[in-house]
Amino acid sequence: MKPDIKGLFESTGADAIILQTMPNAFDPSFFYFSQIRPGVLDNNLLILSPKKKPLLVRSVIDPEIKNSNLRVRTVKRRKQMDWLLSKELNCKKIGIDMSIVPVSMLKKLKKELKGRKFFDISKQLDDARAIKTPSEISDIARAAKITEKALSELPSIFRKGMTEAELSLKLEFLLRKKSGDNIAFPVIVANGRNSAFPHHFPGSRKIKKGIVLIDCGAKFNGYCGDLTRVFCVGKPSASQQNLYSTVFEAKRLGEELCVEGASAKKVFNQVSSFLKRHAGSELIHGMGHGLGLKVHDSPSGFTQESDVILKKNMVLTVEPGVYKSGFGIRIEDDVVVGKNKCRKLGNAPESLISLK
Repeated sequence: MKPDIKGLFESTGADAIILQTMPNAFDPSFFYFSQIRPGVLDNNLLILSPKKKPLLVRSVIDPEIKNSNLRVRTVKRRKQMDWLLSKELNCKKIGIDMSIVPVSMLKKLKKELKGRKFFDISKQLDDARAIKTPSEISDIARAAKITEKALSELPSIFRKGMTEAELSLKLEFLLRKKSGDNIAFPVIVANGRNSAFPHHFPGSRKIKKGIVLIDCGAKFNGYCGDLTRVFCVGKPSASQQNLYSTVFEAKRLGEELCVEGASAKKVFNQVSSFLKRHAGSELIHGMGHGLGLKVHDSPSGFTQESDVILKKNMVLTVEPGVYKSGFGIRIEDDVVVGKNKCRKLGNAPESLISLK
């Protein structure tokens, strides 16, 4: 299924759209509309027009691209680039993603293409990627399955005396090996009191008795998986197991609410209220987020401020968490929104997993 370029132009009112991927600024829309796998190109332009195939502009040092969905032009010198842009963008209104395009790039475009009006279409680009195609869902499901498989092998690779950083690296190696791709984000390994911080960065702390929270994701064909699992070194205490069971039930509630037409804000509030009643703590972060070419992708997800209404084939994470002074519990799976129920792309265990 091809991206809906016609719909994008209808929603933006643009005459043309420029997308650019750069080494230090990943633009998911570039890869979505070009249908080129991320990682192949890192400094190229894609020009979208309402009545022509997308134009990929590459330099002679970039990999050759053969794609029947694209027009491809190779430029050798800066003058050739300026001439090509002037020819292709002979129009009035040009849409760009101002959340990604650097100020220096925008200034250069305005200088080279005088008389054109440049305006921000970042929201429309995000909205265009919010509902996933069957192919995208398949890739995300594969990424989630690879992630779950790697996490299932964690007890066999864990060794006493390991640091958080060492276990993180071992898990990253597994994810890369199994996917043949990259990882979605740096692997989080948080032991003991460190698990009480949602975005802990693994360090030189040796893993000791207690909770080990691991948040990670593989990539497949550029699409991200994102799962969080909780382990325990030694026998878990009653309070640890009880909190785990409560968070697990909160996750199950969140998944049940992930249906077409549901308000993301109301889903957040219901799960947060459940945790307040049963764990004495409301959610301190979003209950989940969109998942796709980025690990935090469109739609924006479940927050108290969200205006998102869930639609069929949106893909999101469901990740309630409770954080106490000595440890934290967060459990996360990925889901596809359905008409009457969601499709789960991961299956967290109902009890804590022991590490010996």
